[in-house]
Amino acid sequence: MPLERINPEGMYKPNKNIYSQVVKSTGATTLHIAGTVPFDEDANVVGIDDMKMQVLKILDNIRISLAAGGALPSDVVRINVYALNVDDYVTNGAPEVIAFFGDNKPTSTTVQVPRLVHPDWVVEIEATAVLD
Repeated sequence: MPLERINPEGMYKPNKNIYSQVVKSTGATTLHIAGTVPFDEDANVVGIDDMKMQVLKILDNIRISLAAGGALPSDVVRINVYALNVDDYVTNGAPEVIAFFGDNKPTSTTVQVPRLVHPDWVVEIEATAVLD
């Protein structure tokens, strides 16, 4: 198995069980997915001022990127989330991320930022996947 998800004994449990503390990878191919944003195919912003809609579009775009590299969401070992409002993300975006990854939780970092490149984005997510 190229990926092993570990929550070590003697360490605090992941917040709301939404991520893994450690992902051990032994796969041979790594995909580095750029910060993914809530654009549709024509670069129109999806879900202006709507965290849930933007996260859903981002996850759809990440799925497309993963497929282009021959990967699945279960191959993702790490995500970094950049949100304008972490409380909004935790309430409205994180449940969609949890559903997207299911039992294959990647490691995760979430950071509140003062702004993103496009004025209508409220969140951006980057991902790393490892394939066997």
